[in-house]
Amino acid sequence: MLHYATRRLLGLTLVWAVALIVTFFAVRAVPGDPIMVMLSDHAGDAVLEARLRADYGLDRPLPVQFLAYIGDVLNGTFGLSYRYVGSTVIDVIRDGMTITPLLALSALFIAVPLGLFFGVFAAVRAGSWADTGIILLLVTFISIPSFALAALLVWILSLKLALLPVAGWGSPAQLVLPVTVLVVGPMAVIARLTRTYMLEVLDRDFVRTARAKGVRENRVIWRHALGNTMVPIVTSIGLIFGGLLSGAFVVETVFNIPGLGRIAIDSVLARDYPVTMSIVLLFTVFYSLINLCVDLIYAWLDPRIRSDEASA
Repeated sequence: MLHYATRRLLGLTLVWAVALIVTFFAVRAVPGDPIMVMLSDHAGDAVLEARLRADYGLDRPLPVQFLAYIGDVLNGTFGLSYRYVGSTVIDVIRDGMTITPLLALSALFIAVPLGLFFGVFAAVRAGSWADTGIILLLVTFISIPSFALAALLVWILSLKLALLPVAGWGSPAQLVLPVTVLVVGPMAVIARLTRTYMLEVLDRDFVRTARAKGVRENRVIWRHALGNTMVPIVTSIGLIFGGLLSGAFVVETVFNIPGLGRIAIDSVLARDYPVTMSIVLLFTVFYSLINLCVDLIYAWLDPRIRSDEASA
């Protein structure tokens, strides 16, 4: 298992290196001059412009800028922010580095058990009114846009019932609405996948054999049947987590949360390239690490994966 994990981790370093290169040169190709944005009312001051370009290293050749950026990434500062003069990028995004993963992981840890429960509940009652109602509800949850759901929840729970804060960050109550918005879609996806796989497994011989031997129905469903659906479900969790990270852009903007998603949008509008690049890299790291965890769980659930990697 350790050898398998090491090989996967080494593969991720190549992914991170490619992401670093692509992000740097892609952002540099975006139209617009950040120095002119910084100058604002002082546009036309050639002396100030030259000093700013020298301070930020923008007067040097592009390969030299790239090597300097690699050094900034390795020392953990990610360079200087163009928007917040005198501040390093890590100072700008430090709070967001905890807020966005907290939102995404909280939603994931809620969505997975709820999705498994509703999927199993619908599968064992296939063809009933309960099954039909759950399917319709899941389709609705998958179809509704996150910004529309956020507006609806704010209108009902915050404006009409005054149960929760409209927006902001800092208290447990302010966590409820954004996490709820993030949970709904992934929970519905997991429930539909679970129902589909459970319907296939419940018709297999080993399930009928377990029932014939007198094994309790709850154990047949939750241990034997669900246990044999976990491998394909686990493989989809990485994609679901990626969807949660991208969904954070909308949720953080709607609820005025100072996470990486909102910081990224602000940095793009302000042409704060170092901040934009660092957030892209962090999202790449988050996404790849959760996929590494999924691969390890997958290998633990199915030892054939480890043996295939070892023989390759």
